[in-house]
Amino acid sequence: MSNNGTTAAMIDGLLRFTVTSGAIATTLVIPNAIQVLDKPLKRYLNRLDNRARERELRRVVTYMKKQGLVKGSYENGLIVTENGKKRAVKADFEQLTIKQPKIWDKKWRLVLFDIPEQHKRGRDYLTTKLKVLGFQQLQQSVWVYPFPCRLEIETVSIAFGVSRYVTYIETAHIDHQDKLIARFSKLLSR
Repeated sequence: MSNNGTTAAMIDGLLRFTVTSGAIATTLVIPNAIQVLDKPLKRYLNRLDNRARERELRRVVTYMKKQGLVKGSYENGLIVTENGKKRAVKADFEQLTIKQPKIWDKKWRLVLFDIPEQHKRGRDYLTTKLKVLGFQQLQQSVWVYPFPCRLEIETVSIAFGVSRYVTYIETAHIDHQDKLIARFSKLLSR
């Protein structure tokens, strides 16, 4: 992991945890921070001795303070600023995934939209994000997925400013669903 990649990942992990967990009014005490980081970062930090780990965390905190993402002190806790909260939301959005249960409930989730041309950018972003999340296009402006994802779709459509044009539907049957089952075979056969 590169130093820049490590720093960015540590910042995003710390901010995401602090903002989403409501940790003491968006305050994080850094000495306990390792538990909140993603597994690759934990492995990286656990390879360091205590002194080197402390130095690395202090370096990241100093950088976060210079960037205006946090204020406060390393020892007593950091308060996430508005800029820090925005970065955490953005990092969380970029990491957005849909949880896949072990057993499929035999329902389909449809996302339909009719987004006006004046919101073309939002429509394009929504379409790209649906592809990234693993949706399959059923028809123009109609996308399908086999697992529950209402919250994720609401998050994406709000982020792109198109929520009033997006409809989420759950259904137990779609004509010719054998073709859909084949398209999603890797997900459904886990």
